[in-house]
Amino acid sequence: MLLTDYLNNLSPDSKEYKDTQAAVAVVSDIADQTNDSLKHGENLLRLVNIEYSVRGLRDLLQLGRVFVKEGTLMKVSRKSRQPRHLFLMNDVLLYTYPQQDGKYRLKNTLPLTGLTVSKPIVENVQNALKIEGTDISITLSASSFIEREDWFYTLSRTVTEHARGSVAFNSCLGETRDRLRLILGEKAPTLVPVSQVMMCMNCTSDFSLTLRRHHCHGCGRIVCRSCSRNRYPLKYMKDRMAKVCDRCYSELKKRGGEAPAVSSKSSPRPNRSSRPLSAVFQNMHPPNIWRHRKGTASFTPVTVSEEGSISGTLQRSKTSKRNWKRLWFLLRDKVLYTYRVQEEKVASESLPLLGFTVKLPDQLGTEEEANVFQLYHKNTLYYSFKAKDNYTAQRWVNAMEEATVL
Repeated sequence: MLLTDYLNNLSPDSKEYKDTQAAVAVVSDIADQTNDSLKHGENLLRLVNIEYSVRGLRDLLQLGRVFVKEGTLMKVSRKSRQPRHLFLMNDVLLYTYPQQDGKYRLKNTLPLTGLTVSKPIVENVQNALKIEGTDISITLSASSFIEREDWFYTLSRTVTEHARGSVAFNSCLGETRDRLRLILGEKAPTLVPVSQVMMCMNCTSDFSLTLRRHHCHGCGRIVCRSCSRNRYPLKYMKDRMAKVCDRCYSELKKRGGEAPAVSSKSSPRPNRSSRPLSAVFQNMHPPNIWRHRKGTASFTPVTVSEEGSISGTLQRSKTSKRNWKRLWFLLRDKVLYTYRVQEEKVASESLPLLGFTVKLPDQLGTEEEANVFQLYHKNTLYYSFKAKDNYTAQRWVNAMEEATVL
């Protein structure tokens, strides 16, 4: 802005005018590229969160797929009204129903090609919205006139834009895929954040203490061990053998042939038998919560003064049941780690807090209940927490609220 104002107030006859004009063009180009990168990163995180939240969903991350809108509407049937949660992308509509644990179960995946949206008049139903596909017809009800109009406009616009762009997209899709195949292994990929992925992005198996995460060095996705058993020499790593997922391995093998056999003498990878167990656990959890000693690994104590981090003992109760259990928690990098005791080296649970909401109980009876706060996901109670005093509870509430947003 300052550079643009300076240019506007500069005389065209000035010696600095051309240089300033060129500088404005360079800065504007950099700003546009930065904004595009931020938008791409936010969209990627959103798709990863959706893939984790929806059971039965696979391969949501696709070339050119962009998140548009999500929300809950009521399905209209003869007997009752049932909630249905919709996830709208620029090419598909996910039709799901919510479950008690805050996640969703996929019911239908509706391609936008041939999809029609209308506002029917249905007896005893207000704000009705009808979605019709090739082999399905769904009648939904919105909570208000404004919500129905917003969904109708957004769906109609997205379907129209998809129809307009499908011809051009299909014509250039082959060229784009060829270009991506050419750069596979030649350029370092953008790595998907580990803390945001709770299941394999290939086979959708849930990660655990025994099923750990692996980054594919070809595409940057996070996959399980079964989907990343192969290694292939990558050009951007100076032809060093690197772990790749099954999809990238198949593509690289088609393009460059079989991977050369790696002898045990030249391989930089240590034998699995000599690999310490702490290294396995370190790869499963963020490395900044570990501190190495000779032969052992101990937990690094965290204080509230560290930016974005807080740790301590809380009591936790699942959903609305009040059977409290004392546990030790660490909140860091927007992920809540749970330990049975403070001395444990490995967290028993890890929960990314993006998309959650922190609330206080509706009714506060005793003084003890004043130290209680609750974690919700999509209006569903996920956990209740109880601190030893009101000051500690407020610190945790503030830290969790910061962790629930980007």
